[in-house]
Formats: sequence, C-alpha cells, structure tokens
Amino acid sequence: MLVRPVVLLAIVLFAYPALSQEKALRNEYYTISLNVRARMELAKQEGLDRGRANTIRTLLGLETVPLHGLSVTIQGENNTAFNDDRYWDTVSTPNGKTAIADPGHMSLNQLFGRYQNDGLLGLDARGGRQRITLDDQRFVGDVGWRQNMQTFDSAWVQSHLGVEGLRASFGYLWDILRIFGDKGSAAQKDWDSNSYLYHVAYDGFAGVDASAFAYLLDFDNSLVNSANSYGFRATGRRQLSETWSLPWATSYAYQTDAGDNPVDYRAHYVNAELGATLEGWGTLKGGYELLGSDDGKARFVTPLATAHKFNGYADAFLDNGGLGGLQDLYFTLAPKLPSKLKGHVTYHRFWSDDGSDELGEEWDVVLSRPLTSYLVGLTKVALFNGTPPGPADRWRFTLEFTFRY
Repeated sequence: MLVRPVVLLAIVLFAYPALSQEKALRNEYYTISLNVRARMELAKQEGLDRGRANTIRTLLGLETVPLHGLSVTIQGENNTAFNDDRYWDTVSTPNGKTAIADPGHMSLNQLFGRYQNDGLLGLDARGGRQRITLDDQRFVGDVGWRQNMQTFDSAWVQSHLGVEGLRASFGYLWDILRIFGDKGSAAQKDWDSNSYLYHVAYDGFAGVDASAFAYLLDFDNSLVNSANSYGFRATGRRQLSETWSLPWATSYAYQTDAGDNPVDYRAHYVNAELGATLEGWGTLKGGYELLGSDDGKARFVTPLATAHKFNGYADAFLDNGGLGGLQDLYFTLAPKLPSKLKGHVTYHRFWSDDGSDELGEEWDVVLSRPLTSYLVGLTKVALFNGTPPGPADRWRFTLEFTFRY
C-alpha cells in the first residue's frame, strides 16, 4: 500500500508552515534543504510476476553560507521500502517479481567543501562526495529518477578563464557511488575509479549553447565500462515569428576502450533533434539517437549517465542495446495544458546498430502538476512491445508526490 508513504509525506507537509517561520531552516549561517518523495511503482515484464514498490525517499541537507568564499555541504539520503517482498530490488535474491531498482538504503549522499572566488577568474572548486551533472546527463548524471541517487567522490574545478560566456571544468573521480550502494553483485557495487572529466561550455554564440568534452573513464571493478569518449553538444532555437520557433539539439561522440578493458573497440554516438513550438499550443519534436556497435563485439557505453531519461521509460535498453548497439527514432508531443498541468507523450521505434534488427516500440506518457508551493504530483506510464531479438514486453506505471524545500 502507498498509505504509509503518503501519511509520512502529509506529516512533513503540515509541519512545514510552523517550521518555516523559524530561523532554524535558513539564516545568515546556513540553509537546510529537505526533499521527500513518496512513490508507488508498478512494473510487469513478460515471464515475470508483477512488481510493486512502495517507497519513500528522503534527502536532508545543510549548506553553510560562504565565509571568505569557503562553505561546506552535507546531505543524507534514506530510501525506505515498505513492501520489499512485492518486487525485486535488483540487489537481493531474485524472487520471480519484475525488477524495480529501488533497494532500501541509507547513506551519506553528499559531503564536500567548496571555495568560490569571482575575482579569481570565477573559480569554483569542490572536493568530496558530490552530485555532478553535465549537459543533458547523457554521459554524466545523478540518476535522479531512482530513489537512490548516484554521486561521486571527486574533485571538481570550474572557471570562466576570463572569457564571458565560457565555463571550463575539470573533474577527477576516485569513487562512483551508484544507486545500488555496496549491495548486490560485484557489477552493481560502487566502482573504484581513476577517471577524468574535461568539459568546456560556451553560450556566447548568437542563439546557440555549445559544449565540448573528453570523458576518460577507468574503473578497477568494471573493466568493460572503462572507455574514453570525445565529443560535443550544441542546442539552440530558431525564432521564425512572434509565435513560431524551431528548437534543435545535436550531439556527437567517438569512443575507444580504456584502462584494462578486455575488448579493443571503436564506436560512435549521434543524436539529433528538431522541433516546432507554437506559442500557447506546445511543442512537437522528432529525434534520432545512435549508440553504435563495433561489429557486434562491443557497443558505445555510458556508465555514468542518467540512462532512464533516454530510450524509453520502460528501461528496456539500460544496456544501450547490448553488444549490437541501438538506434532510436522518437517523436514527442508536449502540448500546452490547462490548470498548471505539464506533460508529454513520446513514441519510440528501436533497431540494433549491428545488423539493423528491429527491436520493438514504446509509448511513454508523463503528467505532473504542482499541488502547493512545495508539493508536486507526477504520474508516468511506459508501454514497451518487444520484437525478437529485442527485449521482452514490459510496462511500468508510477505515481509519486514530492515535497521540496
């Protein structure tokens, strides 16, 4: 039942007005943040029983006000599963239920020191356990959809280097804190890392935001995900009139094996999107994504990505299509809705890269609405119909309520 998570969320919600009048949450010394997300997720995969996960995730954090540019952030994370026998959380012994990757978990989600100095070329340096997201999170993200967030034990430095509109960043990652924690199989546990992230973004072009990157990933306990990726991303919007505009985005990356990866391979990544927006009516867009394969012996990997954002919300292709790679042709309609509602409908058609085998199709629907200034409701439906040799048929349904302060 979702009753207990909703009751806990209601307690937080009704207690907030009293708390918000006090300086205990925000003052000249620190700010306390709170995020509580109650969720019911149903999932059914062909050949398995239906899974049902009732969970409530809590993020509680404190950030000090900078003193001479120095500050500290600490955040704890807890996910409570109220019926862990009704689904397979992917880290316990399989129980015949469909997987929902939200195991019960408590951890130190973030703890880092930060130094900021606008007069020193806009320096922003952070060291410790932290959240990192880059561009659209196709390569580096926090896996924010799942109840346990992905964070990084890392050092991160950013600067504008004296150029207006420029943001140059460098990161070194020595530990990847994954959504499974230290539970489950060796492949699921946190990764020991010797990885480097280079990222440069520039928004000084007329109507275009551009970035270039090099992600050099080397994992001691996930050799097949050790890879070097070099690429770029650009987004923009072409204004045709006061009411019509054309949003667009394009990305490309080239990848090779790295570290002790046992496979010698080369693979390409391509993404292109074009949309049409009519003021007051909404947006229709189409796109194509390629996660290339090297003759079926290896495919383009994105081990640090927020993978749920891409290739369908049914999570049929979290492995980027397997060794054969993946092609994804998709169309999204995001209409202007009444009563503060927001939502979209997406259709996907999938093929492998190696051999161009048809793998299936999927429909996704998302609808959300703010209920108060601090509470948002969301529902999401995903229906995947597989075509052999593609993944098995599956569907997912999610209803959640998120309180944020």
